[in-house]
Amino acid sequence: MKTKVDLSFIKMATSLDSSSMEDVTLCSICFEKFKSPRFLPCTHSFCHGCLSSYIVNVCKSTEFRLGFNCPLCREYIPCPGAFDTPDAWAGLFPLNEVLETIVKKPDGKLCDACLRENESENAIGFCLSCTEYLCKVCTKYHKRQLLSRDHTICQLNEMKSGNIFPESGNIHSCPKHKRETVKFFCNDHQQSCCSVCIGISHRKCESIDTVEDAAKNIKQNRQLDVLLGDMKNVEKKLTKAKSEQEINVAEIENSVDEIIEKTEREFKELVDHLDILKNKHLDEVADALKKGRGKLSECTNVLTDGIQCTNYCCRNIERVKETENDAEMVMTYYRVKERLLQLKRFKCTKKQITISEKKSQVLKEMRNMESFGDVEYAESDRRITYDVNDIALSLVNEFSIDGENPIVWTGNFLSNGNFVFADYIPDGRCFIYNKDWKPTEVIDGLSYPFEAIQAGEELLVTCDGTKSIEVFSLSDLHKLRSIKINETMYGITQHNGICYVACGNKIIKFNLSGKKLREYKVEGNYNIHISTTKDGHIVYSNCSLNTVTAITDQGDTVWQYKHIKMRVPRGLDVDFVGNIFVAARGSDNIHVLSGAGCLIRIIEDIPQPMFIKLMEERSICCVCSNRRIMKVYKL
Repeated sequence: MKTKVDLSFIKMATSLDSSSMEDVTLCSICFEKFKSPRFLPCTHSFCHGCLSSYIVNVCKSTEFRLGFNCPLCREYIPCPGAFDTPDAWAGLFPLNEVLETIVKKPDGKLCDACLRENESENAIGFCLSCTEYLCKVCTKYHKRQLLSRDHTICQLNEMKSGNIFPESGNIHSCPKHKRETVKFFCNDHQQSCCSVCIGISHRKCESIDTVEDAAKNIKQNRQLDVLLGDMKNVEKKLTKAKSEQEINVAEIENSVDEIIEKTEREFKELVDHLDILKNKHLDEVADALKKGRGKLSECTNVLTDGIQCTNYCCRNIERVKETENDAEMVMTYYRVKERLLQLKRFKCTKKQITISEKKSQVLKEMRNMESFGDVEYAESDRRITYDVNDIALSLVNEFSIDGENPIVWTGNFLSNGNFVFADYIPDGRCFIYNKDWKPTEVIDGLSYPFEAIQAGEELLVTCDGTKSIEVFSLSDLHKLRSIKINETMYGITQHNGICYVACGNKIIKFNLSGKKLREYKVEGNYNIHISTTKDGHIVYSNCSLNTVTAITDQGDTVWQYKHIKMRVPRGLDVDFVGNIFVAARGSDNIHVLSGAGCLIRIIEDIPQPMFIKLMEERSICCVCSNRRIMKVYKL
């Protein structure tokens, strides 16, 4: 959903007439005299209240902002404080003392230096350093004086609010002591400071350099180039994420268009089908009416015939009652009596026909339908950038894995947020824990199961006892098939639908149908943990050689990592940036490597980590210690 941004402040700022622009004492937002003017890095000044209202109004249109655009020139201004407190930003910008002084002075522009001598001369300029109006003569001598020759004097006819700000605003003054210049850099606190700061706040600091030495170190170590490279990488990631967001907008628009088209088509098909059913139904009703009419007409004709017969007999009886001819009377009487006997013997029936209907149950259900279909809306957040050097592990949960003396070598998160472990024993099981780390489901009857991973809608379990991979349906955990490998097997990973399994002294590549695609010979016999990077490299650890190695899909070694502080490396995981996390059981730490195999950092004091697995969407990771104790950390 697009958010409408209130641009009224911008419109106000750009609708100034020429006379307003010439008056440097007017705020370009409220068109009134400046009140506590604050100036931005772009040199434009605004009332404190106006600027604060503008910032809050702009920032409320999104979840958070890292800055805003100047209301006047639209230059981007980074936030001066915490990104989640935009209401405090305006107060963190410097006060424009020069403008504040100009606003407080009388409208008449007279030379302040001459007024001190009881003389009245019209001013032609304004000294930004002394915050005084100067006439032509005083301006001339102001420039000649040694103490004031470097002062900036603005000509009144050239003054604009955009270039009126304290001279200290253009030099690197101390943030805490405005009139002091930054001369030192504290390495302990990573802060620039002035002489006053050194004597007060940094007296006990051990490493303090002059700004000249600090700048020299930055240049010699090419830190600016490194910082520029890091910033460009962040910009690249953000640009890519923005592009993906824009693509996502197009995707959901296309999805909605398809849903609308499909709904319209299905609705028309349904209406057409219902119309056919309606006509068929009405035809059946008409046929029933026609049939009923026919049957009732036949019955009516028989009854009419009987009525006519009885009328005829009645008339004959009435006639002979008056006759004096005895023979005629007797003959008529017996003929009519015979007719009566015929009528009584004749099976005369009366039909009762009804026509009704029984509505289809589907139609009843349709009348009770509350929607044409369920619209599913799914949303997830993923961090675009994070610094692995700043990751801190905060323990939030700890528990023992189910089972009698379980032996757990590794585990994995499933796409629904659940977690699966394998208990490496002869009559082994797989345990599935929910998001609250409570056991919910178990797969029994596995022989030495080592690792379980998700591949699409299936769960693949390596079973060393049967030298096979058992495949289960992820929805109900019923067994689908077995993939026979006929090798000692341990860890398993998959990349783009292709699986790789660690077999001690080799790695086997196969597809999900079980076809063996390739075999890689590897150094040593204890390669049991394996993972893949986003580049398709295969990474495996060797707990006896104390190495972590990456190879290409063709089997060529890309890099090998070894460190004096890494002993008995076990489980591996790769984050979405491409960093590789190695659980070093023998050295009680976790090594974080770059995608190129370079050490980024070591996370110490992790007791006997068997494996580490991250779920960055929930900002958590879990570490299994001593093959049975699970520890869940918040990142």
